[in-house]
Amino acid sequence: MLDHYIQKNIVYNLALTPSMRFSDLKPDDIENKLFDYHLKKVIATGLVVKNQNGEYELTPTGRRVGKDALKKTDHLINRVYSVLFIAIRRQSDGAWLLCRRKAHPLLGKVGFMHAVPSLEQTAVESATAAALEKAGLRATFSVRGSGYLRVYEGENMESFTHFTLLESKDATGELSQLDALSEYYWQDKVDLSDPDLLPSIPYFVDALEQPGLFYFEKILKSSIS
Repeated sequence: MLDHYIQKNIVYNLALTPSMRFSDLKPDDIENKLFDYHLKKVIATGLVVKNQNGEYELTPTGRRVGKDALKKTDHLINRVYSVLFIAIRRQSDGAWLLCRRKAHPLLGKVGFMHAVPSLEQTAVESATAAALEKAGLRATFSVRGSGYLRVYEGENMESFTHFTLLESKDATGELSQLDALSEYYWQDKVDLSDPDLLPSIPYFVDALEQPGLFYFEKILKSSIS
């Protein structure tokens, strides 16, 4: 689908911002004619579109490719992705650690920290490492549940995820911003009316308030800023 490194970089760079002008999207060391050729190729694949303001942005399909454009091939677009969602609460006052995404898919949306399962680690070990490496926090975790999430904007799928949710209630340490693709902050209570909140979070918060393990599958709607 993306046959050239210029095409891959176009999609990757657009995953980090709502839209870009041609002059900002094009690297200084690439001629206009060559870059325009590859930009048109990416548009033809259906991953990028020129909006009403004359700027370029990702289509719903392009947003699902997102920052993985540098490594993804076309057969991966519709496959389910395995993710660890990590619900962290501060030991001192019970505040929630929330994460604002700085890249597509779901750029600008707020939710829990997430990580990719590792062959070398258990889910608990991966969550423990992610809390320290992404936010400088020390915490102990337990697995609380799992399931599948399909998130749509209108009729277009934004993400398809197989998730495992882990929880910690004893996080300590000074919060640090160590993840270039996310912004972390403490919040006393999850504001379920926040329009930027990921549509899965109310279900997660409700599940965490119940004892024992849970499993669910949800089809959710989200609006993209």
